[in-house]
Amino acid sequence: MNEQTVKNLLASFQLPVEITGWKPFGHGHINDTYLVTTPDHIPDFILQRKNHLIFKDVPGMMNNIVLATNHIRKKLLALGEAEIDRKVMTYIPDPAGNYYVKDSDGNYWTLFQFVRDCHGIEEVTNPAQAFSAGRAFGHFQLQLSDLPGSLLIETIPNFHNGKFRLKQFNDAIEADAAGRVAEMKPLIDKLLARADEMTRLQDWLDKGEIPLRITHNDTKINNVLYDKDDNILCIIDLDTVMPGSALFDFGDAIRTLGNTSTEDEPDLSRIGFNREYYKAFAEGYLSESKSFLTPLERESLAFSCQYMVWEQSIRFFADYLNGDTYYKIAYPEHNKVRTLAQVRYLDVMDENIEFMKSV
Repeated sequence: MNEQTVKNLLASFQLPVEITGWKPFGHGHINDTYLVTTPDHIPDFILQRKNHLIFKDVPGMMNNIVLATNHIRKKLLALGEAEIDRKVMTYIPDPAGNYYVKDSDGNYWTLFQFVRDCHGIEEVTNPAQAFSAGRAFGHFQLQLSDLPGSLLIETIPNFHNGKFRLKQFNDAIEADAAGRVAEMKPLIDKLLARADEMTRLQDWLDKGEIPLRITHNDTKINNVLYDKDDNILCIIDLDTVMPGSALFDFGDAIRTLGNTSTEDEPDLSRIGFNREYYKAFAEGYLSESKSFLTPLERESLAFSCQYMVWEQSIRFFADYLNGDTYYKIAYPEHNKVRTLAQVRYLDVMDENIEFMKSV
């Protein structure tokens, strides 16, 4: 992107500060992100192109983000918090009040303040980090627990809808586009045998037995910012903030954090369950969320971890049966390896479920 394009975009937001430079920032795979600097860094900004091929309703997505961050901001103000712009993301509107501008190619760009004097953690390496991640996401949900989820749109429709994902899986089996169903029949049967058990989470949502809340949907520790003393500042990467179940966020965190290996580990013997990290994350999460979770939500936290692994298993599996049309693959059987790894992790989680419930 050239300098004039950057200047034009920033001019659209009418920032009342001088811009001294800009450069690519971060390692994101979905959006294009640039750090925009100002004299003495008061403050710097992040200019970001939202990928409208993935996020098909960018205005709706930005409305979600602004509703959530404004709600958190009001609470921080009421508490007399210092340095609020470090405790919640601050998005900048254009003069018309829109939190995005479009360029001549139809791309959507947003602008928000850079959180200064902070750092992130790429991967949990000890229980204390797992506890802090759980606490951070529990607190994020607590801050938004009285904002009705119905006010927000689904940024990615049916993202964690088990019934929808099951239909996609069954459609892939029926189509057998890549001719892979026969070789995978035992594994297909194994996952389908748990369909009734797993889709009950969506049943609870559909029947109102658990509340529709506002969820983050990417509960990895690298979306938590810390200050120099490792105190939690705020949660970032809010593109997938949307209506859902609190169970989605808890379960998805354990899907990655609790696994002793990676989600595409080819050596299944290396896949285990990290009880220490699970216990620490759960304790951190419940230290913030116990006041608003319903009894059914609390009782189902362990189950939510099984659900999220099952859901991801059938998503990888459907893509493999379809001929690898959705997920990027590094080699021909990558989605098969991912599927086998997730199913093994689900088996390991089943072996640990009583411990998980006891925590």
